Amino acid sequence: MHIGAHPDDEDAGLVAYMSRKFGVRTVYWSATRGESGQNRIGPYQGEALGIYRTWESLEARVIDGGEPLFGPFYDFGFCKSGEEALTKWGRENLVREIVRAIRIAQPQIVIGRWTGTVKDGHGHHQAVGQATLEAFQAAGDPALFTDQLTEGLAAWEPDKLYYSTGGDWQPGEDSDFGLRQPELDDKGLLRINTGEFDPISGRTYQELAWLAFNKYQTQAMGFVPNRDDFYYYYLLEKSRGPIPTRETSFYDGLDSSLTGLADYPGAGSEALRKSLEPIKRSAEKAFELFRLEDPVQAGEAVLEGLSLLRELRAHLADGEMEAVAYRGLDAYLDRKVHDFESVAAQCLGLHLECLADRARMTPGQRFRVTSRIWNHNHLPIKDISFNLRLSEGWEAHDEPVSGQELGSKIGYEVVVASEAELACPYWLTERRDPYMYHWPDGRHASRPFGPALVEMESEVIIGENRLTLREPAILRESFSGGFRELPVVVVPPISLHPRANKEFMLASTVEQSLELQVVARSNEEFGKVAGVLALDTPSGWTVEPKQVDLSLENAQDIAAFRFRVTVPSDISAGDYQLRYVVRSRGRDYDFVLNPVRMGAPGLPRLPDASTAIREEFVVEPAVITVHIIDAKFVPGLKYAYLKGMDEEVLETLRPLGLEFDLISDDELGYSDLNLYDAIIVGPNAYLIRNELAKNASRLLDYVEQGGTLIVQYQGYGYQGRGFTPYPFKYSQPHDRVTSENASVRILKPELFLLNQPNLITEADFDGWVHDRGLYFFGEWDRRYESILSSNDPDEPARDGGLLITNYGRGTYLYSGYSFYR
Repeated sequence: MHIGAHPDDEDAGLVAYMSRKFGVRTVYWSATRGESGQNRIGPYQGEALGIYRTWESLEARVIDGGEPLFGPFYDFGFCKSGEEALTKWGRENLVREIVRAIRIAQPQIVIGRWTGTVKDGHGHHQAVGQATLEAFQAAGDPALFTDQLTEGLAAWEPDKLYYSTGGDWQPGEDSDFGLRQPELDDKGLLRINTGEFDPISGRTYQELAWLAFNKYQTQAMGFVPNRDDFYYYYLLEKSRGPIPTRETSFYDGLDSSLTGLADYPGAGSEALRKSLEPIKRSAEKAFELFRLEDPVQAGEAVLEGLSLLRELRAHLADGEMEAVAYRGLDAYLDRKVHDFESVAAQCLGLHLECLADRARMTPGQRFRVTSRIWNHNHLPIKDISFNLRLSEGWEAHDEPVSGQELGSKIGYEVVVASEAELACPYWLTERRDPYMYHWPDGRHASRPFGPALVEMESEVIIGENRLTLREPAILRESFSGGFRELPVVVVPPISLHPRANKEFMLASTVEQSLELQVVARSNEEFGKVAGVLALDTPSGWTVEPKQVDLSLENAQDIAAFRFRVTVPSDISAGDYQLRYVVRSRGRDYDFVLNPVRMGAPGLPRLPDASTAIREEFVVEPAVITVHIIDAKFVPGLKYAYLKGMDEEVLETLRPLGLEFDLISDDELGYSDLNLYDAIIVGPNAYLIRNELAKNASRLLDYVEQGGTLIVQYQGYGYQGRGFTPYPFKYSQPHDRVTSENASVRILKPELFLLNQPNLITEADFDGWVHDRGLYFFGEWDRRYESILSSNDPDEPARDGGLLITNYGRGTYLYSGYSFYR
């Protein structure tokens, strides 16, 4: 088991090497789903990006042979220290979830990607590294984290803990990554060469690793799969047995085969070993008999081992085994039963299929499921039984099917429960804390996604052997671009889509009105849907109309509605919530249904409902937050905005009565900039808009002639190119303040900017929700004045976050503070 903080932290070569060379079950656990990473290929951010990166992890593991697990921790963005991450996530929480992952995976070997030191770089890395050893030692103690035991997990004690020595590395940085390092050889560290050749794939294990790693497309990963030697080094930190002077394998001193379970503490080794030996011989026999062109004989040997394995499980408690060891080994053998069943079915050419006639259902809807056993090798089957497993409250009725052979095919009409739970990844069904998700009773904890709503379980009798197969119900269909397989999900018959989820207004002594717009969309694939839509408001607020009837005739039909809300006079500054709700078929729906979709490779546009090959839905409350702000603005001024990366500055300021023109690239070269009292440049705009960089001198001319230019943070490419009135330098790495609670000190309280039209004090920086800022100036010309100062704990003051200077008759201001969020 390999442990990291983000979906792309893993030693990629390690996963491919262990899984593809040795056939070892290799699990990679990531504390987060990478929600605050970049997205270079699509629009998704935050929780939606976490879903997409989970898919990327699944695709990577298909190539390298690993298995992904995830923690419940939200990737809140970069932080500098492990202490900050542990404070936000909770040290005990982090240890608990690594313990959970160990108890799920039940590994012999645990390999921490991070060491818990500053060499790890990112504070998330350091935090996970610091918690790994504690979790390794706690996982086998049944007195710790007992809630996991009541959920069905068992205490589990791994044999060894290693740490990777790779440290943190970013693309483009100098590194000895992958090179032979004699100084580490001299220290006796374990070295593996993932550049070894895999005769099955025709590639090296590191080639497979890079092909897998390149699936992290949102993170702009791109590694050429070269065939050179590639080395990783690992430090043995803890071992349950004697520690050898020098190791050549992670399993030195261990029995990594099935009989190695007999060495587990409290297992009553000799009796258990005696029972495991014939099962191991069956597996070895299967290897000897395996022929690619005819694997049936190998499958029969696997069936023999499966019968012995079941018999061992049935009598496991009869031996002289400690209770803790029994629970752990019983869970381990249960998983082995499933492994044997899967391999036997593949060798015998048996495949269970479960097909639904649609994927997206609404509560109370009926749909058809057809299931069959494919017997590709025409084996003599004694009996086949089917058991359709449904979510609570759902119903199924047998239906006749055509072409039935030996009972190998069956059909059902399934009725969705009227109160069925709506589609949403399990970790998003409850509102998360700022830094951690809530998992519903731990049933699906750590898995990439929750279990299928509809699953077929079929029992096949071959000779004297019983084989149980399971498959989720899926919709399989073609589309322009290929074919897709989608799981059965439940969506509301009508979903609501407000034009915006937040509005901004100035506090006023008179009544104000606010016009809100919402779109209702039909999710019924067949037939009409109707309902009554209303907008709930705070006490004292009024809304017109009070409710509206809606009727949507066809799938994906939409209808737009407007509500005029009257805000009472003299209302105090603060946040107020309004909620849309539609009542349809006896049930209230007050949700926004946001689809997250992955398209087929090579399609020229973003996927939609008809072309997505993967699809999940994020269900959020249909709530609009109205922010009443106590602020003043100078009337009659005109502003221009040069948009940068994704941000919502304009959407926030426009409702406050400010007049903005959005300047496009085409307009930059000829617009009369002197029309504007101030021009604001969005985050990173100089780096992502070539026309802005080309016309940077026009902006300085504008300042020199009396204009005001406000520049939000820019990356390293802003430095040394004549974009600023006077020279400056960024530090390497750039100065930033990652703690949202870091104090902000006002250095120039007498400055006009901080007193008119609003008095700005240090209290105005309370309630920050993200890092204070980034890309602060590190050094600057003495003609700049520093306005604010801030710093992370145990770091010097960072005074380069907000600077102002006069240039000609005008003013230039640079802000590294995250005012754009």
